[in-house]
Amino acid sequence: GRQVGRTRGQRLAGLAGAIAVRPGVPAPRRAVLVDDVVTTGATVAACAGALAAAGVEEVAAVAYALTPGR
Repeated sequence: GRQVGRTRGQRLAGLAGAIAVRPGVPAPRRAVLVDDVVTTGATVAACAGALAAAGVEEVAAVAYALTPGR
């Protein structure tokens, strides 16, 4: 859905349960998340949480841009 104007809390709530690691796929020890724009960090946080829950020990994130105020 559309994310414009949503707060971090609203974005996190909208992502609850939406991101998971495919069952049966072995988790790597380390992972890198790539995002185009980080606005509130909710997507990165949800993805990192799913990876950690799957057993990934270290998660890094890179983005092309951050929105002002981040």
